[in-house]
Amino acid sequence: MYTPSKKMRLGVIAVSAAFVLAACGGGSDDSDSDGDAAASEGGSAAGMQLYFVDGNTTDYSKDFDPGTLEGVKATYPGPELSSEFQGRLDEQDPNLDSYTYGPESYDATVVSALAAETAGKDSGKAIAQQIAAVTTEGEKCTTYADCLELVQAGTDIDYDGVSGPIELGATGSPTAATIGIFEYQNDNTFEPMDYVEGDIPDTGEVAPDQEVTGSVPNGDGTFTVGMLLPASGDLAFLGPPEFAGVELAIKDINQAGGVLGKPAKSTRADSGDGTPNIAPQETDKLIRANSDVIIGAASSSVSLSVIDKITKAGVVHFSPANTSTEFDTYADGGMYFRTAPSDVLQGQVMASTLISDGKTNIAIMARQDSYGEALADNVEKFFTDQGGTVVSKQLYDPNAANFNAEIDAMKGEDPDAIVLIAFDETKKIIPAMVSAGVGQGQ
Repeated sequence: MYTPSKKMRLGVIAVSAAFVLAACGGGSDDSDSDGDAAASEGGSAAGMQLYFVDGNTTDYSKDFDPGTLEGVKATYPGPELSSEFQGRLDEQDPNLDSYTYGPESYDATVVSALAAETAGKDSGKAIAQQIAAVTTEGEKCTTYADCLELVQAGTDIDYDGVSGPIELGATGSPTAATIGIFEYQNDNTFEPMDYVEGDIPDTGEVAPDQEVTGSVPNGDGTFTVGMLLPASGDLAFLGPPEFAGVELAIKDINQAGGVLGKPAKSTRADSGDGTPNIAPQETDKLIRANSDVIIGAASSSVSLSVIDKITKAGVVHFSPANTSTEFDTYADGGMYFRTAPSDVLQGQVMASTLISDGKTNIAIMARQDSYGEALADNVEKFFTDQGGTVVSKQLYDPNAANFNAEIDAMKGEDPDAIVLIAFDETKKIIPAMVSAGVGQGQ
Protein backbone atom coordinates (compact mmCIF):
# COMPACT_ATOMS: atom_id res chain seq x y z
CA MET A 1 0.00 0.00 0.00
CA TYR A 2 1.14 3.49 -0.56
CA THR A 3 -0.23 6.87 0.40
CA PRO A 4 1.02 9.79 -1.72
CA SER A 5 -0.30 13.22 -0.81
CA LYS A 6 -1.73 15.18 -3.71
CA LYS A 7 1.21 17.45 -4.31
CA MET A 8 3.64 14.55 -4.46
CA ARG A 9 2.41 13.39 -7.84
CA LEU A 10 3.00 16.72 -9.60
CA GLY A 11 5.81 18.02 -11.76
CA VAL A 12 8.29 15.18 -11.63
CA ILE A 13 9.89 13.59 -14.67
CA ALA A 14 10.36 9.87 -14.16
CA VAL A 15 13.89 8.57 -14.35
CA SER A 16 13.89 4.92 -15.38
CA ALA A 17 16.24 2.16 -14.37
CA ALA A 18 16.14 -1.50 -15.29
CA PHE A 19 15.44 -3.87 -12.43
CA VAL A 20 14.92 -7.31 -13.99
CA LEU A 21 13.98 -9.77 -11.28
CA ALA A 22 14.58 -13.48 -11.25
CA ALA A 23 11.57 -14.32 -9.11
CA CYS A 24 7.83 -13.77 -9.27
CA GLY A 25 7.00 -12.70 -6.99
CA GLY A 26 -1.36 -1.24 17.40
CA GLY A 27 -1.27 -0.54 20.84
CA SER A 28 -0.04 2.56 22.63
CA ASP A 29 3.58 3.70 22.73
CA ASP A 30 3.85 3.69 26.55
CA SER A 31 7.48 4.84 26.66
CA ASP A 32 8.88 3.64 29.97
CA SER A 33 11.82 4.47 32.19
CA ASP A 34 14.09 2.21 30.14
CA GLY A 35 13.25 4.24 27.04
CA ASP A 36 13.91 7.49 28.89
CA ALA A 37 17.25 6.17 30.05
CA ALA A 38 18.18 5.21 26.53
CA ALA A 39 17.29 8.66 25.32
CA SER A 40 19.51 10.30 27.93
CA GLU A 41 22.42 8.01 27.15
CA GLY A 42 22.25 8.60 23.41
CA GLY A 43 24.49 5.90 22.02
CA SER A 44 26.08 4.85 18.77
CA ALA A 45 22.70 4.10 17.19
CA ALA A 46 21.79 7.79 17.18
CA GLY A 47 21.24 9.39 13.81
CA MET A 48 20.68 6.24 11.79
CA GLN A 49 18.73 6.75 8.54
CA LEU A 50 15.07 5.68 8.44
CA TYR A 51 13.29 4.24 5.40
CA PHE A 52 9.54 3.80 4.97
CA VAL A 53 7.60 1.65 2.50
CA ASP A 54 4.19 1.81 0.84
CA GLY A 55 2.26 0.86 3.98
CA ASN A 56 3.42 3.86 6.01
CA THR A 57 4.32 6.53 3.47
CA THR A 58 1.76 9.23 4.14
CA ASP A 59 1.37 12.83 5.33
CA TYR A 60 2.42 13.08 8.99
CA SER A 61 2.29 16.88 9.21
CA LYS A 62 -0.47 16.71 11.84
CA ASP A 63 1.09 13.85 13.79
CA PHE A 64 4.69 14.82 14.57
CA ASP A 65 6.62 17.95 15.47
CA PRO A 66 8.27 19.69 12.48
CA GLY A 67 11.51 18.03 11.49
CA THR A 68 10.74 14.66 13.09
CA LEU A 69 10.88 12.83 9.76
CA GLU A 70 13.08 15.22 7.79
CA GLY A 71 15.35 13.16 5.55
CA VAL A 72 13.45 9.89 5.89
CA LYS A 73 13.28 8.11 2.52
CA ALA A 74 10.42 6.00 1.26
CA THR A 75 9.42 3.72 -1.59
CA TYR A 76 6.00 2.71 -2.87
CA PRO A 77 4.49 1.35 -6.09
CA GLY A 78 2.90 3.66 -8.61
CA PRO A 79 3.86 5.98 -11.46
CA GLU A 80 3.59 9.74 -11.58
CA LEU A 81 -0.03 10.65 -12.27
CA SER A 82 -1.18 13.20 -14.79
CA SER A 83 -2.79 16.35 -13.40
CA GLU A 84 -5.79 15.59 -15.61
CA PHE A 85 -6.53 12.29 -13.88
CA GLN A 86 -5.88 13.81 -10.46
CA GLY A 87 -8.48 16.43 -11.27
CA ARG A 88 -10.99 13.79 -12.33
CA LEU A 89 -10.54 11.94 -9.04
CA ASP A 90 -10.99 15.24 -7.21
CA GLU A 91 -14.27 15.77 -9.04
CA GLN A 92 -15.41 12.33 -7.94
CA ASP A 93 -14.52 13.08 -4.31
CA PRO A 94 -13.65 16.74 -3.54
CA ASN A 95 -12.43 15.74 -0.07
CA LEU A 96 -9.56 13.56 -1.24
CA ASP A 97 -6.24 14.31 0.40
CA SER A 98 -4.34 11.57 -1.44
CA TYR A 99 -4.60 9.45 -4.58
CA THR A 100 -3.60 6.22 -2.87
CA TYR A 101 -4.37 3.28 -5.17
CA GLY A 102 -7.02 5.31 -6.94
CA PRO A 103 -5.41 4.66 -10.36
CA GLU A 104 -5.02 0.94 -9.64
CA SER A 105 -8.67 0.74 -8.52
CA TYR A 106 -9.78 2.51 -11.68
CA ASP A 107 -7.79 0.17 -13.91
CA ALA A 108 -8.95 -2.99 -12.13
CA THR A 109 -12.55 -1.95 -12.82
CA VAL A 110 -11.94 -1.03 -16.47
CA VAL A 111 -10.00 -4.24 -17.16
CA SER A 112 -12.81 -6.31 -15.65
CA ALA A 113 -15.43 -4.54 -17.76
CA LEU A 114 -13.40 -5.04 -20.94
CA ALA A 115 -12.98 -8.71 -20.06
CA ALA A 116 -16.76 -9.08 -19.72
CA GLU A 117 -17.31 -7.36 -23.06
CA THR A 118 -14.69 -9.59 -24.71
CA ALA A 119 -16.24 -12.72 -23.19
CA GLY A 120 -19.75 -11.70 -24.18
CA LYS A 121 -20.83 -12.73 -20.68
CA ASP A 122 -20.77 -11.00 -17.30
CA SER A 123 -20.30 -13.99 -14.97
CA GLY A 124 -17.18 -14.02 -12.81
CA LYS A 125 -15.73 -17.10 -14.48
CA ALA A 126 -16.23 -15.65 -17.97
CA ILE A 127 -14.57 -12.40 -16.91
CA ALA A 128 -11.65 -14.21 -15.27
CA GLN A 129 -10.87 -16.10 -18.47
CA GLN A 130 -10.37 -12.83 -20.38
CA ILE A 131 -8.71 -10.50 -17.85
CA ALA A 132 -5.10 -11.26 -18.73
CA ALA A 133 -5.94 -11.36 -22.44
CA VAL A 134 -7.21 -7.76 -22.56
CA THR A 135 -3.95 -6.50 -21.01
CA THR A 136 -1.47 -8.19 -23.37
CA GLU A 137 -0.55 -8.83 -27.02
CA GLY A 138 -3.29 -6.85 -28.73
CA GLU A 139 -3.84 -3.41 -30.19
CA LYS A 140 -2.93 -0.75 -27.64
CA CYS A 141 -5.75 1.36 -26.21
CA THR A 142 -5.86 3.58 -23.14
CA THR A 143 -9.52 4.42 -22.48
CA TYR A 144 -12.57 2.27 -21.96
CA ALA A 145 -14.37 3.96 -24.86
CA ASP A 146 -11.54 3.35 -27.33
CA CYS A 147 -10.99 -0.21 -26.14
CA LEU A 148 -14.71 -0.97 -26.28
CA GLU A 149 -14.87 0.14 -29.90
CA LEU A 150 -12.01 -2.20 -30.77
CA VAL A 151 -13.54 -5.13 -28.89
CA GLN A 152 -16.88 -4.65 -30.59
CA ALA A 153 -15.06 -4.67 -33.95
CA GLY A 154 -13.54 -8.05 -33.07
CA THR A 155 -10.04 -6.72 -32.38
CA ASP A 156 -7.78 -8.15 -29.68
CA ILE A 157 -6.80 -5.36 -27.30
CA ASP A 158 -3.97 -4.47 -24.93
CA TYR A 159 -5.28 -1.99 -22.36
CA ASP A 160 -2.71 0.32 -20.79
CA GLY A 161 -4.19 2.37 -17.98
CA VAL A 162 -3.64 5.33 -15.71
CA SER A 163 -1.58 3.18 -13.33
CA GLY A 164 0.84 2.36 -16.16
CA PRO A 165 1.22 -0.52 -18.62
CA ILE A 166 -0.86 -3.40 -17.30
CA GLU A 167 0.79 -6.63 -18.39
CA LEU A 168 -0.83 -9.28 -16.23
CA GLY A 169 1.05 -12.56 -16.08
CA ALA A 170 -0.06 -16.15 -15.97
CA THR A 171 -1.22 -16.00 -12.35
CA GLY A 172 -2.88 -12.58 -12.53
CA SER A 173 -0.11 -10.29 -11.24
CA PRO A 174 1.64 -7.43 -13.06
CA THR A 175 4.89 -8.29 -14.83
CA ALA A 176 5.97 -4.63 -15.00
CA ALA A 177 5.53 -1.69 -12.64
CA THR A 178 6.97 1.58 -11.37
CA ILE A 179 8.26 2.27 -7.86
CA GLY A 180 8.54 5.85 -6.61
CA ILE A 181 11.35 6.99 -4.31
CA PHE A 182 10.50 9.88 -1.96
CA GLU A 183 12.05 11.97 0.80
CA TYR A 184 10.37 13.59 3.80
CA GLN A 185 10.67 17.32 4.35
CA ASN A 186 10.74 19.43 7.52
CA ASP A 187 6.93 19.60 7.62
CA ASN A 188 6.72 15.77 7.67
CA THR A 189 5.27 15.54 4.16
CA PHE A 190 7.20 13.85 1.38
CA GLU A 191 8.49 14.94 -2.02
CA PRO A 192 9.39 12.76 -5.03
CA MET A 193 13.00 12.05 -5.84
CA ASP A 194 12.78 9.47 -8.62
CA TYR A 195 10.58 6.87 -10.32
CA VAL A 196 12.08 3.49 -11.14
CA GLU A 197 10.60 1.13 -13.70
CA GLY A 198 11.03 -2.59 -13.14
CA ASP A 199 10.09 -5.94 -14.64
CA ILE A 200 9.05 -9.13 -12.91
CA PRO A 201 9.41 -11.88 -15.53
CA ASP A 202 6.36 -14.10 -15.84
CA THR A 203 7.27 -17.75 -15.39
CA GLY A 204 4.19 -18.80 -17.33
CA GLU A 205 3.67 -21.63 -14.86
CA VAL A 206 0.06 -22.10 -13.79
CA ALA A 207 -0.87 -24.85 -11.36
CA PRO A 208 -4.07 -26.83 -11.96
CA ASP A 209 -5.65 -25.15 -8.92
CA GLN A 210 -4.96 -21.74 -10.50
CA GLU A 211 -7.10 -22.36 -13.58
CA VAL A 212 -10.79 -21.68 -14.16
CA THR A 213 -12.58 -25.02 -14.31
CA GLY A 214 -16.13 -26.26 -14.69
CA SER A 215 -19.00 -24.66 -16.55
CA VAL A 216 -18.92 -20.94 -17.31
CA PRO A 217 -22.28 -19.26 -16.64
CA ASN A 218 -23.58 -16.40 -18.75
CA GLY A 219 -24.28 -14.17 -15.76
CA ASP A 220 -27.39 -12.08 -15.10
CA GLY A 221 -26.71 -9.59 -17.87
CA THR A 222 -25.65 -6.71 -15.60
CA PHE A 223 -21.97 -6.10 -14.90
CA THR A 224 -21.80 -5.43 -11.15
CA VAL A 225 -18.71 -4.38 -9.22
CA GLY A 226 -18.51 -4.84 -5.46
CA MET A 227 -16.07 -2.65 -3.55
CA LEU A 228 -14.45 -4.31 -0.51
CA LEU A 229 -12.32 -1.38 0.57
CA PRO A 230 -11.34 0.15 3.94
CA ALA A 231 -13.87 2.62 5.30
CA SER A 232 -12.80 1.97 8.90
CA GLY A 233 -9.77 0.86 10.89
CA ASP A 234 -6.08 1.68 10.57
CA LEU A 235 -6.30 1.55 6.77
CA ALA A 236 -9.30 3.87 6.44
CA PHE A 237 -7.04 6.50 4.87
CA LEU A 238 -6.70 4.18 1.87
CA GLY A 239 -10.44 3.98 1.23
CA PRO A 240 -11.47 7.34 -0.27
CA PRO A 241 -9.20 7.35 -3.36
CA GLU A 242 -9.85 3.65 -3.96
CA PHE A 243 -13.62 4.12 -3.82
CA ALA A 244 -13.24 7.20 -6.05
CA GLY A 245 -11.18 5.23 -8.57
CA VAL A 246 -13.80 2.49 -8.92
CA GLU A 247 -16.70 4.92 -9.13
CA LEU A 248 -14.92 7.08 -11.70
CA ALA A 249 -14.34 3.97 -13.80
CA ILE A 250 -18.03 3.02 -13.57
CA LYS A 251 -18.92 6.55 -14.68
CA ASP A 252 -16.59 6.33 -17.70
CA ILE A 253 -17.82 2.84 -18.57
CA ASN A 254 -21.45 3.95 -18.58
CA GLN A 255 -20.73 7.12 -20.53
CA ALA A 256 -19.18 4.91 -23.22
CA GLY A 257 -22.23 2.65 -23.44
CA GLY A 258 -21.87 0.34 -20.45
CA VAL A 259 -21.02 -3.36 -20.59
CA LEU A 260 -22.82 -5.68 -23.00
CA GLY A 261 -25.20 -2.85 -23.80
CA LYS A 262 -26.34 -2.23 -20.22
CA PRO A 263 -25.19 0.24 -17.52
CA ALA A 264 -22.64 -1.12 -15.07
CA LYS A 265 -23.46 -1.04 -11.36
CA SER A 266 -21.39 -0.80 -8.20
CA THR A 267 -21.98 -1.43 -4.51
CA ARG A 268 -19.87 -0.62 -1.43
CA ALA A 269 -18.70 -2.64 1.57
CA ASP A 270 -16.16 -1.98 4.32
CA SER A 271 -13.15 -4.31 4.41
CA GLY A 272 -11.85 -2.84 7.68
CA ASP A 273 -8.24 -3.61 8.53
CA GLY A 274 -8.62 -7.14 9.88
CA THR A 275 -9.06 -6.15 13.54
CA PRO A 276 -11.86 -7.00 14.02
CA ASN A 277 -12.22 -9.12 10.91
CA ILE A 278 -15.39 -7.70 9.39
CA ALA A 279 -14.42 -8.50 5.79
CA PRO A 280 -16.09 -11.95 5.59
CA GLN A 281 -19.55 -10.66 6.51
CA GLU A 282 -19.11 -7.62 4.26
CA THR A 283 -18.09 -9.96 1.44
CA ASP A 284 -21.34 -11.88 1.93
CA LYS A 285 -23.23 -8.63 1.30
CA LEU A 286 -21.40 -8.10 -1.99
CA ILE A 287 -22.00 -11.66 -3.13
CA ARG A 288 -25.72 -11.34 -2.29
CA ALA A 289 -25.75 -8.14 -4.40
CA ASN A 290 -24.79 -10.29 -7.43
CA SER A 291 -21.29 -8.83 -7.74
CA ASP A 292 -19.41 -10.26 -10.72
CA VAL A 293 -16.13 -8.70 -9.56
CA ILE A 294 -15.05 -7.62 -6.08
CA ILE A 295 -12.40 -4.89 -6.04
CA GLY A 296 -10.31 -5.13 -2.87
CA ALA A 297 -9.17 -5.55 -0.29
CA ALA A 298 -6.34 -3.10 0.27
CA SER A 299 -4.62 -5.24 2.90
CA SER A 300 -3.05 -8.51 1.76
CA SER A 301 -4.02 -10.13 5.07
CA VAL A 302 -7.64 -9.06 4.69
CA SER A 303 -7.74 -10.36 1.12
CA LEU A 304 -6.35 -13.69 2.28
CA SER A 305 -9.17 -13.92 4.83
CA VAL A 306 -11.84 -13.74 2.10
CA ILE A 307 -10.20 -15.00 -1.09
CA ASP A 308 -11.71 -18.48 -0.78
CA LYS A 309 -15.18 -17.11 -0.06
CA ILE A 310 -15.01 -14.84 -3.14
CA THR A 311 -13.44 -17.17 -5.66
CA LYS A 312 -15.45 -20.25 -4.68
CA ALA A 313 -18.61 -18.19 -5.22
CA GLY A 314 -17.53 -17.78 -8.84
CA VAL A 315 -16.72 -14.09 -8.36
CA VAL A 316 -13.54 -12.40 -9.57
CA HIS A 317 -11.34 -11.15 -6.73
CA PHE A 318 -9.34 -8.17 -8.02
CA SER A 319 -7.17 -6.13 -5.63
CA PRO A 320 -5.72 -2.71 -6.44
CA ALA A 321 -3.26 -2.85 -3.55
CA ASN A 322 -2.24 -6.36 -2.48
CA THR A 323 1.53 -6.82 -2.72
CA SER A 324 2.21 -10.04 -0.79
CA THR A 325 4.03 -12.69 -2.80
CA GLU A 326 1.67 -15.29 -1.32
CA PHE A 327 -0.88 -14.56 -4.06
CA ASP A 328 1.47 -15.70 -6.82
CA THR A 329 1.05 -19.34 -5.84
CA TYR A 330 -2.35 -19.24 -4.15
CA ALA A 331 -4.92 -21.85 -5.21
CA ASP A 332 -7.43 -19.28 -6.46
CA GLY A 333 -9.07 -21.28 -9.24
CA GLY A 334 -7.89 -18.66 -11.72
CA MET A 335 -10.16 -16.03 -10.14
CA TYR A 336 -7.69 -13.69 -8.34
CA PHE A 337 -5.94 -10.70 -9.95
CA ARG A 338 -4.20 -7.50 -8.89
CA THR A 339 -2.96 -4.26 -10.41
CA ALA A 340 -0.29 -3.70 -7.72
CA PRO A 341 3.05 -5.47 -8.20
CA SER A 342 4.22 -8.10 -5.75
CA ASP A 343 6.70 -7.09 -3.06
CA VAL A 344 9.55 -8.65 -4.97
CA LEU A 345 9.89 -5.42 -7.00
CA GLN A 346 9.66 -2.96 -4.11
CA GLY A 347 12.08 -5.14 -2.17
CA GLN A 348 14.69 -4.81 -4.90
CA VAL A 349 14.19 -1.06 -5.31
CA MET A 350 14.45 -0.51 -1.55
CA ALA A 351 17.61 -2.62 -1.41
CA SER A 352 19.16 -0.72 -4.31
CA THR A 353 18.25 2.60 -2.68
CA LEU A 354 19.96 1.51 0.54
CA ILE A 355 23.10 0.41 -1.32
CA SER A 356 23.15 3.66 -3.33
CA ASP A 357 22.96 5.59 -0.07
CA GLY A 358 26.03 3.77 1.20
CA LYS A 359 24.23 1.67 3.80
CA THR A 360 25.92 -1.64 4.61
CA ASN A 361 24.44 -2.83 7.94
CA ILE A 362 20.71 -2.37 8.29
CA ALA A 363 17.89 -3.37 10.60
CA ILE A 364 14.37 -4.24 9.45
CA MET A 365 11.31 -3.77 11.65
CA ALA A 366 8.16 -5.23 10.09
CA ARG A 367 4.56 -6.12 10.89
CA GLN A 368 4.13 -9.83 11.54
CA ASP A 369 1.60 -10.51 8.80
CA SER A 370 1.58 -11.59 5.16
CA TYR A 371 2.43 -8.08 3.93
CA GLY A 372 5.14 -7.21 6.42
CA GLU A 373 6.90 -10.57 6.36
CA ALA A 374 6.94 -10.86 2.56
CA LEU A 375 8.30 -7.36 2.02
CA ALA A 376 10.86 -7.78 4.82
CA ASP A 377 12.06 -11.03 3.26
CA ASN A 378 12.45 -9.40 -0.15
CA VAL A 379 14.32 -6.36 1.20
CA GLU A 380 16.65 -8.72 3.07
CA LYS A 381 17.20 -10.98 0.04
CA PHE A 382 18.07 -8.23 -2.41
CA PHE A 383 20.10 -6.23 0.11
CA THR A 384 22.27 -9.21 1.04
CA ASP A 385 22.55 -10.20 -2.63
CA GLN A 386 24.21 -6.81 -3.19
CA GLY A 387 26.69 -7.31 -0.35
CA GLY A 388 24.81 -5.73 2.54
CA THR A 389 24.17 -7.25 5.97
CA VAL A 390 20.91 -7.32 7.91
CA VAL A 391 22.09 -7.12 11.52
CA SER A 392 18.61 -7.22 13.07
CA LYS A 393 15.21 -8.31 11.74
CA GLN A 394 12.34 -7.64 14.12
CA LEU A 395 8.80 -8.84 13.40
CA TYR A 396 6.24 -7.23 15.69
CA ASP A 397 2.60 -7.57 16.65
CA PRO A 398 0.90 -4.35 15.49
CA ASN A 399 -1.49 -4.63 18.46
CA ALA A 400 1.30 -4.86 21.04
CA ALA A 401 1.20 -2.55 24.09
CA ASN A 402 4.54 -1.06 23.04
CA PHE A 403 7.44 -1.68 20.68
CA ASN A 404 10.33 -1.08 23.08
CA ALA A 405 11.78 -4.58 22.89
CA GLU A 406 12.09 -4.52 19.12
CA ILE A 407 13.55 -1.01 19.12
CA ASP A 408 16.09 -1.87 21.83
CA ALA A 409 17.11 -5.03 19.93
CA MET A 410 17.79 -3.00 16.78
CA LYS A 411 19.68 -0.31 18.66
CA GLY A 412 21.91 -2.93 20.26
CA GLU A 413 23.13 -4.03 16.83
CA ASP A 414 24.14 -0.47 15.82
CA PRO A 415 22.71 -0.48 12.24
CA ASP A 416 23.37 2.43 9.90
CA ALA A 417 19.75 2.37 8.69
CA ILE A 418 16.33 1.01 9.70
CA VAL A 419 13.65 -0.05 7.23
CA LEU A 420 10.26 0.29 8.94
CA ILE A 421 7.54 -1.80 7.28
CA ALA A 422 4.37 -0.67 9.01
CA PHE A 423 0.86 0.74 8.72
CA ASP A 424 -0.76 3.38 10.92
CA GLU A 425 1.09 2.12 14.00
CA THR A 426 4.03 4.14 12.63
CA LYS A 427 2.52 7.01 14.62
CA LYS A 428 3.32 5.06 17.81
CA ILE A 429 6.62 3.51 16.73
CA ILE A 430 8.32 6.78 15.76
CA PRO A 431 7.86 8.46 19.21
CA ALA A 432 9.19 5.28 20.82
CA MET A 433 12.23 5.42 18.55
CA VAL A 434 12.78 9.07 19.40
CA SER A 435 12.55 8.27 23.12
CA ALA A 436 15.13 5.52 22.68
CA GLY A 437 17.51 7.80 20.77
CA VAL A 438 17.06 5.79 17.58
CA GLY A 439 16.29 7.01 14.08
CA GLN A 440 16.21 10.15 12.02
CA GLY A 441 18.10 13.08 13.44
CA GLN A 442 18.55 11.52 16.87
